[in-house]
Order: sequence, then structure tokens, then C-alpha cells
Amino acid sequence: MSQQDDIKANAEAIAKGLRALGKNRVVALSVHKSKELIAELEARSVKLLEQLEASS
Repeated sequence: MSQQDDIKANAEAIAKGLRALGKNRVVALSVHKSKELIAELEARSVKLLEQLEASS
């Protein structure tokens, strides 16, 4: 997978996670699942920023 594909996959995963936490979500998440998802999104966003810095 190319770096551009990795960047796109991370951005899509972050967007999907934010939709799951948003007001228009389909299913309510438990507090535990919400905290796990937030931690995962934070890690993905850090990775995305690192990838963007490395590609420039």
C-alpha cells in the first residue's frame, strides 16, 4: 500500500469514527466503547499528521 493510500485510509477511518460519535449516529455507544473509539481516533490522527509531515 502506498503512503497516499495509507493517508487516505486513516482520514476515512477518522471520519467514520467521528460519524459514530456524532449526533446523527445510528446506534448509541456505551461510555467504554466511546472512550476506546476516542483513543483510537486520537492515535490515528497523530499517525496521519506524521504521514503528512513525512510526505512534504
